[in-house]
Amino acid sequence: MAQPPIRIPLSQLARGQRATIECSALDFLPNEHRCLLEAMGMGEQCEVRVCRPGTPCIVQIDRTRLGLPHGIADQIMVTPIEPASP
Repeated sequence: MAQPPIRIPLSQLARGQRATIECSALDFLPNEHRCLLEAMGMGEQCEVRVCRPGTPCIVQIDRTRLGLPHGIADQIMVTPIEPASP
């Protein structure tokens, strides 16, 4: 039986690490902020890569980079993507 995926705050990822945004990870945000992030590509089941951890936490989604305050990055739950096995 497979174990459920590990979910951690986006703010805990290291530089270069990739993860998938979890379902309803943005629900805590006010509607206008959530809509803005979704318009820039951050939504359910999208893949992000950390360009720079810290404040702001800079992530890349496709070709777009977003700078997120620590308070927001700390509340967005993600599932880390394991690197491919050689």
